[in-house]
Amino acid sequence: MDSYEASVYRAFDPEQKDLLDHEEHCSADPERLAAAGAERGHQVRIQRASIGSALYTVSELRPEMPDTVVRMGKDGRERLGTSEEFEGVLDTRVTRSELADEEALKSGEFVERLQDNGSQGHLIVLAPHGGAIEPHTDEQAKHVATRLGARRASVWLCRGYRSGNLSPRRWHATSDDIDPRSFPALHSVFGRGFADAVSFHGFTRDGRENEIVVGGAAKDRLKRHVAAVLTRSVMDTPLTVHVAPLGDPLGG
Repeated sequence: MDSYEASVYRAFDPEQKDLLDHEEHCSADPERLAAAGAERGHQVRIQRASIGSALYTVSELRPEMPDTVVRMGKDGRERLGTSEEFEGVLDTRVTRSELADEEALKSGEFVERLQDNGSQGHLIVLAPHGGAIEPHTDEQAKHVATRLGARRASVWLCRGYRSGNLSPRRWHATSDDIDPRSFPALHSVFGRGFADAVSFHGFTRDGRENEIVVGGAAKDRLKRHVAAVLTRSVMDTPLTVHVAPLGDPLGG
């Protein structure tokens, strides 16, 4: 069984500060969660009846009575349109990738896509927040992979869309929280050992709307080279490019 009926309750203050501070995080009973096929660190889908669903990372395991209780902070509950406690469903199958993109858009859903030849290990291009979550990032990832071809690049991406009054941001999972076991397509290539990876993201920061930030875990020399190439490419535009300094949350 990959889902169960759940009661979404308030996080305890102050002992569940992580949940209070992070709208994407929730806690669940360890045994009930394990019976549904997930554990701490996995992503889960929480559905609020007749309203919609949102993506959460289980950042804490907490024995509960009854064991169907799920806890999150006020901001977490508001991802599903209410500051109150509510009844819902916890589902460990987080994507609905059987839907075509057009169907996902119409129904405000969340899908995963993989383009891969099954063997190349040079480069994987990632866009975990495509669709309407961080617009155009999936298009950027697909563009790179298309330019390089299937023998030199694979692409993995997710697309999430708005549903009624629910923001597409409800499908956002912080990148370093993403557990490949929650995403079957990503899990299928995760152990291959690609030589390089590049991930596309979008952000909004007041006063810095025309900024391109180069971050990640690559060596500084490579990031500076990438930034220099991008700077030349956008020379006649309002865009600026810089390497994320140490401690910048956009640095990845």
